[in-house]
Amino acid sequence: MTGAESLAYRYKEVDVNTASPLQLVVMLYDAAILSLQQARDHIKKKDIEGRSKALNHCNSIITELQSCLNLKEGSEIASSLDRLYDYMKHRIFEANVDQSSEPLKEVEGLLENLCSAWRELVNKSSNGSPVNFDQNATYSNPGVSGKASTARMKSLNISV
Repeated sequence: MTGAESLAYRYKEVDVNTASPLQLVVMLYDAAILSLQQARDHIKKKDIEGRSKALNHCNSIITELQSCLNLKEGSEIASSLDRLYDYMKHRIFEANVDQSSEPLKEVEGLLENLCSAWRELVNKSSNGSPVNFDQNATYSNPGVSGKASTARMKSLNISV
């Protein structure tokens, strides 16, 4: 690791460690989107290893987001997100098998929509506006419960 890479890594590490649970979710979505963009670039270059690495990274992020859902207490939002995450992982698998960018563009659009909604929540919470769920709890995803979920998400490698 070069000096510049080391500094960038440390900066990202501090960013993650000081982020609110809502900001962590946005960071995860951003990292997943970037991974999809990299995978599409690797598909164009016919770089199988790079494509696989980028898609595995994106899939890991989506799996982490999905594992943090609280399906018992998260109502229909958590169930809908669970199905959407399954769909995204299926499309990523298809893209990897077919070496096609089209499914990745679709998943990227879905992630961008979700990320936009989370950014709005971050902005509302930082402006003091009420957010629709319990402010006293520690959330990291809609339908997510507990501080353990947040700790798990903080440990996920979202390096880009």
